[in-house]
Amino acid sequence: MDSGINMLCFSACYAIALALELLGLWRQIRLRRLVLFLAGASGLVAHTWYLGKRVAEMPAAPLASQQDWYILAAWALAAVYLVLKFYFPRSAMGLFMLPAVLVLIGVSRFTTTTPLATFQSPRIWGQVHGVLLMLGTVVVLMGFLAGLMYLIQSYRLKNKLPLTQSRFQLPSLEWLERMNSRSLGAATLLVGGGLLTGILSRLAQEGDQNFVPWTDPVVMSLAVMQLWLVVAEVFRLVYPAARQGRKVAYLTLAAFGFLMLVLAAVTLRDSLHTKGELGSVEAQVSPSTTNVLRGGLL
Repeated sequence: MDSGINMLCFSACYAIALALELLGLWRQIRLRRLVLFLAGASGLVAHTWYLGKRVAEMPAAPLASQQDWYILAAWALAAVYLVLKFYFPRSAMGLFMLPAVLVLIGVSRFTTTTPLATFQSPRIWGQVHGVLLMLGTVVVLMGFLAGLMYLIQSYRLKNKLPLTQSRFQLPSLEWLERMNSRSLGAATLLVGGGLLTGILSRLAQEGDQNFVPWTDPVVMSLAVMQLWLVVAEVFRLVYPAARQGRKVAYLTLAAFGFLMLVLAAVTLRDSLHTKGELGSVEAQVSPSTTNVLRGGLL
């Protein structure tokens, strides 16, 4: 119950920040930006405290379960939002980023709290695997959001809509273009590293009845996503026209589509690295941690 209340607290802070972002489209309110930043910062502090408590309760946290994974991804995206809000205080990027943060937190409520099978594999590979894929997810989301903003900003410019006097301000096309290109390259490296460490973790479990098979839908969808990222990055590097403008934005949008397929497999399939029975995990941890595993996060 306590964890659920904490999750509600930082979710409410992010929701307040989003409401203030929306309110700024219609009217200017004194100190709105300051209150908005404080609401987002308060949410991040509460979010960090929640994750810190999870780490104290379970040695493998905050990547011990699918739910932890989503919550940590939401934390990383919220941290990026605050940094960008500091550098672009007049920008309406929160209208794109905060909904993504809230969606990640919301989806986490419907995911399993059962520890991942990588919890049983050598700690270094399981942790690196989870961290790289989490960061890859955040980078793909950032590329997707930057791609959306680029297309909107490009449309406004093409149709000669006001860009500076409007209350709906976005970063320049040049900045968004760089964000798209860099996110595509970073996602290729991070997801590739996550796939490689996942393979090493899987090989370390050979002979164990709980190892994840190569035909697991999550493994296959992740491999397809990595193949697409590699092809898209090579295309971007070889074909100069794909390094700028709408083309690179479309590449990041497509990468987001593949990410959705992977996350759907992660969320809907109980086979995601969870073939290890909870009882076998409980046998390896302390009684206090066992209670956390049985009770879940919420």
